[in-house]
Amino acid sequence: MSYLINNSFISNATNDIEQELLLDPIIPSSSLQFWTFLIFQIPSLACTVFLLFHLLFDRKLRTALHNHIVIILLLLTLCIEIFDNPLYMDAYRLGGYRNSFPLTPSICLMWWLIDYGFYGAISVFLAWGSFERHILIFHQQLLRTQKQKFFIHYLPLIIISIYIFGFYIFVIYFPPCVNTFDYTSPSCGSSPCYEDIPFLNSWDYIVNEIICTFLETIFSIGLLVRVLLQKRRIRQPISWRKHQKMAFQILSMSFLSLTIIFPQSLIFVVRQVGGENMNNFASGVDPYFFYLYTFVVFLLPFTCLSCLPEVWPKFLFFKSKQQAKSAQTRRAAYRCESQRW
Repeated sequence: MSYLINNSFISNATNDIEQELLLDPIIPSSSLQFWTFLIFQIPSLACTVFLLFHLLFDRKLRTALHNHIVIILLLLTLCIEIFDNPLYMDAYRLGGYRNSFPLTPSICLMWWLIDYGFYGAISVFLAWGSFERHILIFHQQLLRTQKQKFFIHYLPLIIISIYIFGFYIFVIYFPPCVNTFDYTSPSCGSSPCYEDIPFLNSWDYIVNEIICTFLETIFSIGLLVRVLLQKRRIRQPISWRKHQKMAFQILSMSFLSLTIIFPQSLIFVVRQVGGENMNNFASGVDPYFFYLYTFVVFLLPFTCLSCLPEVWPKFLFFKSKQQAKSAQTRRAAYRCESQRW
């Protein structure tokens, strides 16, 4: 009997080893991804919460039109950092092939919705934000009345939100196919069945990703050129200090995302244009782009913070000029009062 037991144990161990060898390797290594996620997750989450607190509860910041796209992006970032990243970190902590708790279809669907929908929403909103910034800086006459603000500013944000989340909720939760889940891979295999439907997959990747990326690039470059040309015109009744800050805000966020997303989109275009001979073009870098894409979320709050001096924690390292002047005034008044007595 002991012989049979040992044979069974050896057979099971061999099967486990063979199964592990068949699994796709985690690139970069699971330990590297876990520690980098952990190091960046904590300060990024703290910065996100700090910014949202001030942007949502400070009336002046909340009502500023140019801050609305920042609030939306930070809300998307917060959801990713609270729900998506911890699931990946838990899997990477255990080698990348399983989580510390049993996954269920509902968890997998939620994971996919955040992975595809929220990251996709960031690309779409950044593209719109790059275009809208032209209106906010150079065509302010279009936003003079509340009606104009609603149709030009608020309504597009509402339409984009309904479209982007409606699309991903439909293709993830109510697809015209049957989803299958791989519990031995991160994000349950990251393979929603709608990706096997040519129309839905092409629409998602081309419209929600490729086109938005190229539009964001065009609008960002155009905004930079317009700001530089307009700055040279000295006799312009525009507060350039304010508008340069608005331009830098969206340009810095776009530069952060395009550093990762644009090369990935360009690779996809090369594969499509090149035909079958280019199907494997730059396929070795795909896992690295997937890994680096998370750093767009990690660094986005700090990019927003750098463009919002109004919410910098003044009591930590420096004081504003107004606070410094008021302090000097109080000290001078105290000296005069002391001399009088």
